[in-house]
Amino acid sequence: MKRVFSASMFIFLLTLLTGTSTVAAGKIGNFEIEGLISAASPMALISELEKKLEVNVVEINLKNTESGWPVFAIEFDPGQLSREDIEKTIATIEDPAGQKYKVHKGPPINNAAFTDEELKAMEIFAPTTPDIAKVTNPIASSDESLARGKEIFEINCSTCHGTNGSGQGPASHGITTFPRQLWSWYNTDSGTDAYLYWFITNGRNEMPPWGLILSDNERWDVINYVKTLKKPE
Repeated sequence: MKRVFSASMFIFLLTLLTGTSTVAAGKIGNFEIEGLISAASPMALISELEKKLEVNVVEINLKNTESGWPVFAIEFDPGQLSREDIEKTIATIEDPAGQKYKVHKGPPINNAAFTDEELKAMEIFAPTTPDIAKVTNPIASSDESLARGKEIFEINCSTCHGTNGSGQGPASHGITTFPRQLWSWYNTDSGTDAYLYWFITNGRNEMPPWGLILSDNERWDVINYVKTLKKPE
């Protein structure tokens, strides 16, 4: 599901908070943004960017962008500002959590090969193998279950995992361990159910324990849906 946030809504809220709004005219450029790590991130970036420069953020696309990175459409006067000016200014702004934003360059880096430093760290601090209990999925993979699982996934999981399981959701670019692609579970048999159930229930690294939030049946519906996600052709 594509989610586009209207800039007018953000600007209206900013006007209520600050009593001011910025005005810009001319060219509209798209900027892929890294560092959006919370629900407050877009508002914070817009507020600071419009304080520092004469620009308007006219549209925000957080999901289903071509590259997988969140895209801000920014209106600016090319006679007064260049893209480089805007990029440099974005790099000076901090998210409320203290991490600086930046304009993304190049392809997504999630699911990249481990670096030498990561491999050495894994040798020393290798994660323990979880004690996974043998459980059976009690929910048949019916159209009803898949519809429920899809809705739960898009509301709770796609922020990090992406709507198609690519691991390129808007929040994935602000965490240290990129979500692995979910396509590897496509059409797998019941032998993988206990493994998926354990991870969804208990979480790991920066993935929260969804067993505290979702019911047993909701987790099984999500597992049924995840196993339908195919790698895009």
